Amino acid sequence: MLKPYIFTITLWLHSTQSFAEKATITTVNLTNGEWPPYLGQALPHHGFASHIVSKAFSSVGIKVHYSFFPWSRAYQYALTGKGINQTWHGTLVWIYTPERANHFIYSDPVVKDEEVLFHLKSTPLQGWQHVDDLKGQVIGGTQHTAYPFFEKAEQKGILRLERAGNYFDLFNRLLGHRIDAIPQAKQVGQYYLRTQYSPQQSTLITSAPKVIQTREYSLIINKKLSNNEQLVKQFNQGLKIIKQNGTYSRLFQQLASGFYDADSQSN
Repeated sequence: MLKPYIFTITLWLHSTQSFAEKATITTVNLTNGEWPPYLGQALPHHGFASHIVSKAFSSVGIKVHYSFFPWSRAYQYALTGKGINQTWHGTLVWIYTPERANHFIYSDPVVKDEEVLFHLKSTPLQGWQHVDDLKGQVIGGTQHTAYPFFEKAEQKGILRLERAGNYFDLFNRLLGHRIDAIPQAKQVGQYYLRTQYSPQQSTLITSAPKVIQTREYSLIINKKLSNNEQLVKQFNQGLKIIKQNGTYSRLFQQLASGFYDADSQSN
């Protein structure tokens, strides 16, 4: 006669515990870095991608705390879940790689952008279509970015991939004729030309029309942390909400208008 009551009590305790665990997700700590206009400590709302992540979480009642680091440290803190006396749930925004997927759960894409080659107008790359058209070229990339297309071409001896610390260094190398081209998300490359260089310098650079790939960038959450699957589920739900209610489209229009170019501290 006692068994049904024991089962009922056990079920009630389990349900209460599950509810309490889910209810504890009220603030998420995320590492961030410099990738304007999508991410940046001094950009309005910390950039377009940060703004989207904040809005998506806010729509499901979760606050976001960002801290900005060099990319290698941002990734390492998110990977270990710890750093500077803080627990880190994850980091934003990253393209999919099998190695990262071993350690993180990927959200639905936060940002999609076309990757194209930026090059000097004096370099004949406007008509390139196939990897063999890049034979002998020196392609510039950053240390923290995955370039599957160009990494495979380098392994075959078609081109050379030369890494630098950041995109500003890469564009300086391009202007100095030390590299031939930079694969870059179109919005990011255009941001650097608009904001970091004089009109005389930026007019020397163009982008080839060929789209290398449409890149999808996601929030990634550490697999080792509790509530990780629930957190990603809630974020995806929030992202869906802001797409359906028009918030995402409105913020994208702000991105296109240059709103996130401005240097101003904003929460």
